[in-house]
Amino acid sequence: MFTPDPQTILIVDDSMANILALRDALNEYKCIAATSGHQALRFIHTQKQPDLILLDIIMDGMDGYEVCESLKSDAQTSEIPVIFLTAQSDPENLVKGFKVGAADFISKPFNIEELKARVANQLKFKKSLDNNTIYLKSIEEIYDTITDSMYYAQKIQHATLPHAAYLKRVLNEYFIFYKPRDIVSGDFYLVHQVENKKLLIAADCTGHGVPGALMSMMCMALINEIVNVGKIYKPNEILNKLRSIIIHTFNRDGDNDISDGLDASIVLIDPDTNLMEYAGANSPIYIIRDGELIDFKGDRMPVGIYPSQTPFSNHKINLKDGDSLYMFSDGYADQFGGEAKRKMMLRHFKKLLVSNNHLIMSEQKEKLSNYFTDWMGHNEQVDDVLVLGYRFNPNDTLELRHEN
Repeated sequence: MFTPDPQTILIVDDSMANILALRDALNEYKCIAATSGHQALRFIHTQKQPDLILLDIIMDGMDGYEVCESLKSDAQTSEIPVIFLTAQSDPENLVKGFKVGAADFISKPFNIEELKARVANQLKFKKSLDNNTIYLKSIEEIYDTITDSMYYAQKIQHATLPHAAYLKRVLNEYFIFYKPRDIVSGDFYLVHQVENKKLLIAADCTGHGVPGALMSMMCMALINEIVNVGKIYKPNEILNKLRSIIIHTFNRDGDNDISDGLDASIVLIDPDTNLMEYAGANSPIYIIRDGELIDFKGDRMPVGIYPSQTPFSNHKINLKDGDSLYMFSDGYADQFGGEAKRKMMLRHFKKLLVSNNHLIMSEQKEKLSNYFTDWMGHNEQVDDVLVLGYRFNPNDTLELRHEN
């Protein structure tokens, strides 16, 4: 709804002759009148507010300066433009008038063309201001609605992630640092107890915000079906199956309109044999042992459409008591910050993990969280962030074997 026409002008003057003359000159507008400052203020606070006030300065009782000052000190009336009507056009009176909030001056006796031009300019500006306010209010209402929906979507997304009690039962000593960029996240994590083995998944879907969240919700549902219904536990087979479903789902018409996918790391840990199987799609994992970080790299391709869609590789890693495993998205290391306002980079992220590795997992999470906040400073968060840490218990030597 916009400012209606004709716009309303309140004429405040203790001379009826002046009021009538102004009404005649401004007959294209709706003109109402008050013959004193007190009457004008009562009218403004009890009736619909005018779009413009033509205010005489010299009046009995309350003069124009006092009326204008009262209007401008009240939030409800402060935006109504005031044009002073005066025979006193000396600089001192003009300065005083502008100081109390006048928008313009019209000298007596009135020049009708000048009067119309000045009134038209103020009303045009007022209409634009009113319409902008309406636009802004409408935008704020839309924003509030969208934000409320996003926060409700966040609750739904969190409900689909593994609950803390389940994670504690399956993993015992672990942490998850999870920080969406835009309320909902394109990153996700899953943990499954499959027979006597532990299946851990950390993934980063294309995009963030709503598109990333929709993708993550779909992929979580697909992985749960692959694992729970399909009984597929081998990490590379999970990635192969997930890629096949995603490509079929998004490109069933053969037009390749949607090329979204995800980067992911998956590990399957057998505590009876101290053996861990790992597959990665553009997503490495780190193991820290005796203060040294070992970087295991997955395949350099995403789970989705890619020019060379070879089967994902499966790595076998023998674990040792006290090994710390870290799975993560790229959001932490890609964050801009620090004194130089640059990316943190993986090299710095690795040093941070190593320097805090002696701490228990909950303390490591706190260190990572605090460091990330300090590093980011006043910069915007550039991406969703996920870091999953897990401390392994049984023991053996560490080695890597490769199979397709």
